[in-house]
Parts: sequence; C-alpha cells; structure tokens
Amino acid sequence: MAKGKHAPARGAIREDKVLHPASRKAKKLQRVGIHRYNKNEKKIKFGGQKISALGERLAWFKDYLPALIDEEAPETLKGTTVLELIEGYLGRFQDELDQINLKNSIGGMNKRNQHAARKDSIEFTNKLEMGEWLGCGLEMIDVFHPPTVKYFLNWSGELRFLQNMKIARITKKNVLKMIENEENGISTMEDTEVPSEKVNSEVPSEKVNTEEPSEKVDTDPTPPTEESTSEMETS
Repeated sequence: MAKGKHAPARGAIREDKVLHPASRKAKKLQRVGIHRYNKNEKKIKFGGQKISALGERLAWFKDYLPALIDEEAPETLKGTTVLELIEGYLGRFQDELDQINLKNSIGGMNKRNQHAARKDSIEFTNKLEMGEWLGCGLEMIDVFHPPTVKYFLNWSGELRFLQNMKIARITKKNVLKMIENEENGISTMEDTEVPSEKVNSEVPSEKVNTEEPSEKVDTDPTPPTEESTSEMETS
C-alpha cells in the first residue's frame, strides 16, 4: 500500500469502484435513499397539513369574531366572548349531523345508512377537538395578547402571515379562570405589573429633605478663635 493511504473502512464504498445494479451494496443504497426521501416527504406533508388545518380554524374565528368584540376596545377580548366563540366553533357541525340523522331515520327496514363516512369524520374531529379543549388546549391565536388580536382582526387570511401572530393553546380551565377574575375585578397577568410610582411612594421624599446635617454646623453660636483659624490655614 502506498505511503499516506489507508485501507477503506469495512462496508465503505470506494469512489473508483463501479457497483453492480443487482449487488447487495447497490440495493442497500437504494433502500437508504428511499427511506430518507419518504421521511422528508412525510415531514413536509405533515407540516403542511398542520398549517392548513390551523389556517382553516383561524379563518372561521376571523369570520365570526367581529360580531362579538367591543367596538371601543376590539383588541381586548373578554372571557365570556372567548368562551362563546370557542363553543360555537366546537359545535359548527351540529346542524350537518342533525340533517344526516334525519335522513337516516327516514325509511323502512331495508334503508341504507347514508353519509356514513362523513358522519364518522365529523365525530372523530369533534372528539379530537373536544379532548384538546378540555385537556392540553385548543391551538389558536393568543386571545390574552392584545397586539396579536389587533393583527388578527386585520389579517388577510394568507397562511404565510401566520408567523406574525402569537399562537398558543387555550384551555377551558384558563378561560373560566379569566371569567372568574373579571367578575371579581381582578386584572389579567399583563396588567398586574407593579408600577414605578408605587415603589417610589414607599419612601417619601419629605423624610430625606427634613434632615439638616449642614445647618447644625453653620448655626454654632460660638465665634471662631484665633487658634482655630490658624490651624485651618496651616491645614
């Protein structure tokens, strides 16, 4: 072997070697390439489906939110407004389910179950979204963030602008807690910061100004003597 060259690793493929199409190494490379391609395609497809589903959900909220907000402060949503909006979103398929059940109830013994696939799809979606609403949270815009709500009201519906909004998971527990705080007059987390005036008011400036350390030295009634003045000059 020439100096400076090393033997190839075990199982490695030499660049100058041509593989036979039916060899084991060629088949292995083909399997690895196909697996990598399918994995990347699955990630892209899953990410696209997730963004598309989120866009459809936000589009529904965009259509029905203007009828529930306050015109004086549209970017500040109340807990009752958020609860009514989400409950309406979760029950958006109820009319369609009622129609399917009505059609299936008409007929005799040999009737055919109509729209079974659509009914199963709706029931699966309702079960999934209700589990998120009661559990980890329903993914949507952060309704507790006024700048995000303001931007969402002017949103054109394009998916490429979703990154400009703050996305959060909203649970039923958080919304009910928000309603309870509003009824008790408790502000939200963003409004509970201690202002600087309260911190400064704990130590009033009058106490600092009432101290007169310099006046006691100047108001000494005894006149200065010659010895004291000579000591001051020498110093």
